[in-house]
Amino acid sequence: MTTPAGRHVKDMATTWHDFVRLLPVALDGWPYRVEGSSVEVGSPERGVTITVGALPPRRLGLMEVVRSRVALTFRGMTSGEQDSFLRQFDRAFQRGGG
Repeated sequence: MTTPAGRHVKDMATTWHDFVRLLPVALDGWPYRVEGSSVEVGSPERGVTITVGALPPRRLGLMEVVRSRVALTFRGMTSGEQDSFLRQFDRAFQRGGG
């Protein structure tokens, strides 16, 4: 049973170039196509539309962090499938620190 389309919006420290570079890992085998500033994942019946837009940089003292607004809109997926997709997506874009 599928749930209604879910939408998740993220504030991510990434550029469009880095986002597209890491996308194959984040999608873990899902077919996709890039269309302008968005990405269509899966099929029209079951998948995700990802839209990326630039945000003002975040300043941390003298350092500036590039930011993007990333909106994921799910269709035809159960809440469990959406959660699994988001875990893989977040893992791919996770950055280490120390």
